[in-house]
Amino acid sequence: MKRDTSKGFDFFINAGMYVGHSKNANYYRGVPDPLKSDYADPDIMYVLRNPFWRIEILNLIDRHNNHVVADTFWLEELSGMRYTTNLSFGIGARYRFTKNLSIGLVVTQARMTAHGTANLGIKIMEVNSANVMPYNLLGKERRNFFELSINYIFPTQGMVSPFLEADMHVSNTKVISSELIVEGRPFSLINWYGKGVIVDPGLSYLKENPRLGGVGYGFSAAVGLRISFNKWAAIEPVAQFRLEKINLAGYNDMTLNYNFMIRLVLGDGFFAKKR
Repeated sequence: MKRDTSKGFDFFINAGMYVGHSKNANYYRGVPDPLKSDYADPDIMYVLRNPFWRIEILNLIDRHNNHVVADTFWLEELSGMRYTTNLSFGIGARYRFTKNLSIGLVVTQARMTAHGTANLGIKIMEVNSANVMPYNLLGKERRNFFELSINYIFPTQGMVSPFLEADMHVSNTKVISSELIVEGRPFSLINWYGKGVIVDPGLSYLKENPRLGGVGYGFSAAVGLRISFNKWAAIEPVAQFRLEKINLAGYNDMTLNYNFMIRLVLGDGFFAKKR
């Protein structure tokens, strides 16, 4: 009896570029929401109010700027944060009910980096003047997505077939770091050591590792092309539009994100032994 090859499983891997929304990136500016944030969430004043770090920052500025003899400094302005283009990769499987209709499960990870600037006002002692000096803000996070999708391929006569896809997914976001970089020296905006602790660089502390980030959810719609090499192997360029609630305290509004990727797809027949 001839096997019905329209039904069965496809397995795939994908890699691409995930583009995150700047509203979420602003979590790493270090301006916590007073009602929604925890003591450990990124806070620029956690760095700037630390008397030990203030002395170190003044020394760094003096040493790297022709010994300007900085008297004091203050926060002049914070820029908005933006995510750079970030890598995403995933693995999944889907079941074909027909040649055209399938449902799938996908696990995807995106590693995110946010960039911005903190402008510090610097008072120079000898000439009684002030300069504004920009220093980088850098945030890193990891997002994992667990996706349930439905896919419909429009039939054509050639090797290229367009398709539409939709999914609902759960996300889990983990904050890795949030830093102010002064003359190459990173200062953490995250309080890793407990509420009210002022870090003295000359002492050692037990790191608490607070859990920053958390579970969110979202929906996506995608368009793509299936380019078939044969009955069991294909590549799929995909453009995905994702409406997501990313769990970053105080910066977790629904936002529109994008994922542009290439999938390598192998059908179950590819693995079957020839008889």
